[in-house]
Amino acid sequence: MVTLLLGLAALATKAQNFVLPGSTKLPLCLAAASLALAAILGIATNLPRGVEVVVLRNLRPLLDDQAWKAPEVHAHREIARTQLTAVESARKRNIKVARLLTTAISFEIIGIGGIMWSVLRLVLAK
Repeated sequence: MVTLLLGLAALATKAQNFVLPGSTKLPLCLAAASLALAAILGIATNLPRGVEVVVLRNLRPLLDDQAWKAPEVHAHREIARTQLTAVESARKRNIKVARLLTTAISFEIIGIGGIMWSVLRLVLAK
């Protein structure tokens, strides 16, 4: 879409002594900043993040002989606790990534809108 809009702008501005009208500078700057922010936030969604799965020092006591003599229900509880911790941590991370991505998409829409605004100003000025 951005390529199409810039192509239209190029057609509209084919005149030899073309000077960019002042009324298009603000939307173009807004578009450039918004698209740059969208790209940065989009990249940030792929940054590696730590996930709190298991605290290893908490597993050490489970290797003691006493733990192995305990009823099976204790082991099941510990497994469920560990799985719940992993799921909660993954969910928190996914919510953060979803917010980043939603913000990136919003900036992308603003950027495309700014380019459309500029192109319309150029086309309608002719």
